[in-house]
Amino acid sequence: MDAGIEELIGQIQDVMWKGAGIVRTRIGMQEAIKTLEGLSPRVAHPRTRRAHEAANLHLAGLLVVRSALAREESRGAHYRTDYPGHDDKRFLKHSVVKGESLWFV
Repeated sequence: MDAGIEELIGQIQDVMWKGAGIVRTRIGMQEAIKTLEGLSPRVAHPRTRRAHEAANLHLAGLLVVRSALAREESRGAHYRTDYPGHDDKRFLKHSVVKGESLWFV
Protein backbone atom coordinates (compact mmCIF):
# COMPACT_ATOMS: atom_id res chain seq x y z
CA MET A 1 0.00 0.00 0.00
CA ASP A 2 1.30 3.46 -0.85
CA ALA A 3 1.97 5.53 2.25
CA GLY A 4 -0.14 8.66 2.55
CA ILE A 5 -2.44 7.93 -0.40
CA GLU A 6 -5.64 8.60 1.55
CA GLU A 7 -4.24 11.91 2.77
CA LEU A 8 -3.32 12.80 -0.82
CA ILE A 9 -6.82 12.00 -2.06
CA GLY A 10 -8.24 14.17 0.73
CA GLN A 11 -5.94 17.02 -0.33
CA ILE A 12 -7.09 16.76 -3.95
CA GLN A 13 -10.73 16.76 -2.86
CA ASP A 14 -10.17 19.77 -0.60
CA VAL A 15 -8.37 21.72 -3.33
CA MET A 16 -11.17 20.96 -5.80
CA TRP A 17 -13.91 22.03 -3.41
CA LYS A 18 -12.17 25.27 -2.45
CA GLY A 19 -10.86 26.20 -5.90
CA ALA A 20 -13.43 24.76 -8.28
CA GLY A 21 -16.56 24.33 -6.19
CA ILE A 22 -19.90 25.94 -6.92
CA VAL A 23 -18.66 29.52 -6.47
CA ARG A 24 -15.41 30.14 -8.32
CA THR A 25 -12.92 32.96 -8.75
CA ARG A 26 -9.97 33.39 -11.10
CA ILE A 27 -7.55 33.60 -8.17
CA GLY A 28 -9.05 30.54 -6.47
CA MET A 29 -8.76 28.48 -9.64
CA GLN A 30 -5.21 29.66 -10.30
CA GLU A 31 -4.26 28.66 -6.75
CA ALA A 32 -5.95 25.28 -7.23
CA ILE A 33 -3.94 24.64 -10.40
CA LYS A 34 -0.71 25.62 -8.65
CA THR A 35 -1.49 23.33 -5.70
CA LEU A 36 -2.48 20.41 -7.95
CA GLU A 37 0.66 20.86 -10.04
CA GLY A 38 2.66 20.76 -6.81
CA LEU A 39 1.07 17.42 -5.96
CA SER A 40 2.13 15.90 -9.31
CA PRO A 41 5.24 14.12 -7.94
CA ARG A 42 3.08 12.37 -5.36
CA VAL A 43 0.86 10.76 -8.03
CA ALA A 44 3.69 9.80 -10.37
CA HIS A 45 4.38 6.07 -10.80
CA PRO A 46 1.35 4.61 -8.97
CA ARG A 47 1.83 1.03 -7.79
CA THR A 48 -1.53 0.13 -6.30
CA ARG A 49 -5.13 0.37 -7.42
CA ARG A 50 -5.78 3.20 -4.92
CA ALA A 51 -2.68 5.07 -6.13
CA HIS A 52 -3.99 4.82 -9.71
CA GLU A 53 -7.32 6.21 -8.47
CA ALA A 54 -5.46 9.12 -6.86
CA ALA A 55 -3.58 9.76 -10.11
CA ASN A 56 -6.87 9.76 -12.03
CA LEU A 57 -8.48 12.15 -9.52
CA HIS A 58 -5.47 14.42 -9.83
CA LEU A 59 -5.60 14.47 -13.64
CA ALA A 60 -9.37 14.96 -13.70
CA GLY A 61 -9.03 17.81 -11.21
CA LEU A 62 -6.44 19.58 -13.32
CA LEU A 63 -8.61 19.21 -16.44
CA VAL A 64 -11.69 20.54 -14.64
CA VAL A 65 -9.93 23.55 -13.12
CA ARG A 66 -8.07 24.48 -16.31
CA SER A 67 -11.29 24.26 -18.33
CA ALA A 68 -13.23 26.24 -15.75
CA LEU A 69 -10.57 28.94 -15.68
CA ALA A 70 -10.67 29.25 -19.49
CA ARG A 71 -14.48 29.45 -19.50
CA GLU A 72 -14.94 33.09 -18.55
CA GLU A 73 -18.60 32.90 -17.61
CA SER A 74 -21.02 31.35 -15.15
CA ARG A 75 -22.55 28.15 -16.49
CA GLY A 76 -25.14 25.84 -14.99
CA ALA A 77 -24.77 25.49 -11.23
CA HIS A 78 -21.22 26.90 -11.27
CA TYR A 79 -20.88 30.62 -10.63
CA ARG A 80 -17.84 32.78 -11.28
CA THR A 81 -17.85 35.92 -9.21
CA ASP A 82 -15.68 37.66 -11.81
CA TYR A 83 -17.93 36.58 -14.74
CA PRO A 84 -21.51 36.34 -13.42
CA GLY A 85 -23.22 36.16 -16.83
CA HIS A 86 -23.51 33.58 -19.62
CA ASP A 87 -21.76 33.90 -22.97
CA ASP A 88 -23.40 31.27 -25.16
CA LYS A 89 -21.73 32.56 -28.31
CA ARG A 90 -18.24 31.85 -26.94
CA PHE A 91 -18.79 29.05 -24.44
CA LEU A 92 -21.87 26.94 -25.23
CA LYS A 93 -19.35 24.40 -26.52
CA HIS A 94 -17.27 21.47 -25.35
CA SER A 95 -13.83 22.01 -23.81
CA VAL A 96 -11.03 20.18 -25.64
CA VAL A 97 -7.67 19.72 -23.96
CA LYS A 98 -4.55 18.48 -25.71
CA GLY A 99 -1.35 18.76 -23.74
CA GLU A 100 -1.22 22.29 -22.38
CA SER A 101 -3.63 23.63 -25.04
CA LEU A 102 -7.35 24.14 -24.42
CA TRP A 103 -10.03 25.29 -26.82
CA PHE A 104 -13.81 25.17 -27.22
CA VAL A 105 -15.63 23.35 -30.05
